[in-house]
Amino acid sequence: MKKDCGIIFDLDGTLWDSSYQVGIAWNTVFKRNGVDLELTPERMAVMMGRTVPEIGEALIPFIEPVRRARILDECCEEENRLLNLYGGEVFPGVLELLPVLAEEYPLFIVSNCQDGYIQSFINFYGLSALIKDIECIGRTGLHKGDNIRLVVERDGLKKAVYVGDTERDGRAAREAGVPFIRAAYGFGGEFAAERAISSFYELPAIIESVFKE
Repeated sequence: MKKDCGIIFDLDGTLWDSSYQVGIAWNTVFKRNGVDLELTPERMAVMMGRTVPEIGEALIPFIEPVRRARILDECCEEENRLLNLYGGEVFPGVLELLPVLAEEYPLFIVSNCQDGYIQSFINFYGLSALIKDIECIGRTGLHKGDNIRLVVERDGLKKAVYVGDTERDGRAAREAGVPFIRAAYGFGGEFAAERAISSFYELPAIIESVFKE
């Protein structure tokens, strides 16, 4: 294993799509709190990748900030509970290739989510032996670029690459000073990126080329 060359993954839109279960969780909490809003999976998918406060501002700006924050905390707790029970939908090739990649490189996850969310992905699919470290804004209060840099430094990586699906993922990678691979099959829409994959199955080859540079 090349222990000093790491692959850092975004989660939503890169490894899985949890928008169905997350939408159920948020709708449950909204109903419990008398919020007249029902989310479809499609609308929830548009929100994925944003921070929780950003999602709250987009969906329920009409609720005063203190009450909104409390509702958002409930939403996070409920989605963690549901995802630990039912998981999300992993993209084709993820469960097949993560063990293959882990034989060559240490694997990490950095996401703009609450604490417990990445753990729900790892726990549901039994990936604790493959994912060496994780970080998120919910634990550090830092945004994605800083959290990528934190993982690189904490785990002693001389080289790293960030795999994500949105333009903000690309910006975060640049802020952290690591190459970026765009997961074009995800939620991020069209944007320019030096490296891109249309399927997770394409990742091993492009990873190898990045670390040879």
